[in-house]
Amino acid sequence: MKRRLMLGSMAFAVLPSMAAAPPPRALLTVSGRIGRVNNDAADTFDFTEPEFLKLGATSITTATPWTPTSVFVGPLLLDVMRAAGVTSGTLIFRTLDDYSAPIPWEDLVRYGVILAHSQDGERLKNNRWGPLWTIYPRDQNLAALKGPIAESRFIWQVDRIEAGG
Repeated sequence: MKRRLMLGSMAFAVLPSMAAAPPPRALLTVSGRIGRVNNDAADTFDFTEPEFLKLGATSITTATPWTPTSVFVGPLLLDVMRAAGVTSGTLIFRTLDDYSAPIPWEDLVRYGVILAHSQDGERLKNNRWGPLWTIYPRDQNLAALKGPIAESRFIWQVDRIEAGG
């Protein structure tokens, strides 16, 4: 009898470790007018960090109004949007601190905007520009990408994008 009780309590000790692990946290969530959904409960396309990193990497060497010339690395924003089934429209970028700003689709095509995850070989941290930062090739297009409107499109701490009409 004692042996059965011991085995039974060992089984209960194992149960918590057999519980399903929570789904990986999304690095980036795309919502709105999207053509692909991988989170049915929220009707969104969520990128985990490994999925986001698989999109490839483009580098842009540029200064920003807040940083010296740096090498920023991340996927082309066009590739991120295509993965979520977005093909046009204005994109509203939302950040960890609930700031939001629009970027027109034309900018993605014209400038090759990236959604940077790294600066000078270091991953962006949430308390320093991260997790993601929209980066334009500012130094190569200084006349067009200087001033308050253009600078408002260098959006850091991005964690959500809403695709609109």
